[in-house]
Amino acid sequence: MLRSLTITLKIANALTMAALLLAVLLVIIDAKLGLNATWASELSQFLLGWLVMLGGAFAYLHHAHLGLDIVVNTFDPPTKRASLLTGHVVILLFALLVLIYGGGKITFERYDMGQVLPAMGISKAWAYLALPVSGVFVSLTAVSHLLQKPSTTP
Repeated sequence: MLRSLTITLKIANALTMAALLLAVLLVIIDAKLGLNATWASELSQFLLGWLVMLGGAFAYLHHAHLGLDIVVNTFDPPTKRASLLTGHVVILLFALLVLIYGGGKITFERYDMGQVLPAMGISKAWAYLALPVSGVFVSLTAVSHLLQKPSTTP
């Protein structure tokens, strides 16, 4: 399961990063030439939100997220294993409650309210959808980490 998550997140992050790069270039060109492409700035903000959320899921997948490894590495192996398992459970609960449930709720609220990103003319729900989507990736990763044979290294 980790392999398919890795491939999916790599592709999603690469596409989002490429689109963000193009959007930022459009913003720079717009500033220099005065093309009045206000949607380019809004698009770059939109893509940055998606990139941050998908990048966070990718970082967690590869144990590259911010952590207290210095403290955990001083523990004896059983305590270290318990600490890592506890961390994965806490992350799973966060992903389920905050990202999927809370993010899904705010996404549907924005859709129901009809809120629109003014320059792009699309629903704000598309921007907030990054929360539950990344929550699904983080949840799947946490479950996968919990089902792996316990080890003392992340």
